[in-house]
Amino acid sequence: DAPLAAVAVQCIGDVPAMTDLGYTDNCDAPGVVTGTDVSDNGSCPETITRTWTYTDACGNVSVPVTQTITVLDTQVPVFAAPPAAIAVQCVGDIPAMTDLGWTDNCDGANTVTGTDGVLLDPCGGSFDRTWTYTDACGNTATVTQTITVDDTTPPTGTPPGPISVAGIGALPPCDIADVTGVSDNCTVNPVVACVGDVSDGGNCPEIITRTYSITDDCGNTITVDQIITVGDALFPTASNPLPINVECIGDVPASDS
Repeated sequence: DAPLAAVAVQCIGDVPAMTDLGYTDNCDAPGVVTGTDVSDNGSCPETITRTWTYTDACGNVSVPVTQTITVLDTQVPVFAAPPAAIAVQCVGDIPAMTDLGWTDNCDGANTVTGTDGVLLDPCGGSFDRTWTYTDACGNTATVTQTITVDDTTPPTGTPPGPISVAGIGALPPCDIADVTGVSDNCTVNPVVACVGDVSDGGNCPEIITRTYSITDDCGNTITVDQIITVGDALFPTASNPLPINVECIGDVPASDS
């Protein structure tokens, strides 16, 4: 029979099954003979030489008939769909790493763990989570998920309650410890500061607004106010004039107010 044409396949599993090849001989009856495969032990590509020979009853050997089979995987693996891009407020909200499945025409199927890029700004930055698989022939597939971190949530806190004081001299100093319930979605200890006091310019009473600021690590800030009423709780004082004696009613001195 005529030799089979050369073939190229993707995977070793795609190599066609061995076939018998027919022969004729001037003395021996016609028949078939099974070929043999010899690999060059290469990789990507691997070349297999499939050879058929026949030796007749008198030791005459036929001219070998060969077929060349080339095994070369050129198909890239295929990943499952990666997670969709997401945005989170805090670094602590970044989802845990997950394995992602892949399939390959020659290597089969499995999963691979991703790797995270560098987050340059934890208050407002992004990075790619990347999954990569390279098959036995160096064909590489890559998929990514973009994760954005952007803290836009301001902290919270409660100012001191309103107070009244008797005179400006009794005005207490600003104390950040008076602000309670300070918290933030990302920052463990937001910074509390005294901004200052603003008077309404009034008198009896004078209203002073005391302002505090609360700032998280990403610069999100709120202000909270305490109202302080300044009054005058002290009565005025005076001394009685000394007694005097006059001769006539017309000598009574005028009132001195």
